[in-house]
Amino acid sequence: MNNEELIRNLIKGTIQRAITESVVAVFLLIGFVASLAQSEVGSPRYYGCLIILVAIGFIAGVVWSYALSYQLLRSHSASDVGFWREAFHAQAKLLRLAPLWYCAPLFAGGILFAAPTTTGDVVPYLIVAAFAIVFAVIAWLNRTVAIKIDDAAAQLS
Repeated sequence: MNNEELIRNLIKGTIQRAITESVVAVFLLIGFVASLAQSEVGSPRYYGCLIILVAIGFIAGVVWSYALSYQLLRSHSASDVGFWREAFHAQAKLLRLAPLWYCAPLFAGGILFAAPTTTGDVVPYLIVAAFAIVFAVIAWLNRTVAIKIDDAAAQLS
């Protein structure tokens, strides 16, 4: 595969990930807006919903800023291998740091969202455990994609 095809595939993958993230974000927004409407103002659940909604917007902004920047950079020459290698290594680094910029804000909101309202309530702990499992999967998927991007960037010659 020549450099131009490799770069095109990497850009296409970035945009496809952004679209997938956006679809998930829309469903999460709908769910948490509905939950926010039913939450008592000032309760931990209310503030948890607010934090999650802000985090979803932040995450969508980060994901799309990277996707669009590569789309805009498509006009950059494929022969500038160093530029493209560095661009894709930067994206791989962003994916490796997903637990910090992606999972941490959502987890903070999730803990407040799931805070127990009565003593002995087990459901909040199950919700927090579900959040932890989902975030572990997100971290693993992002690391896997980062490795693939690094491998593809290494193929640029």
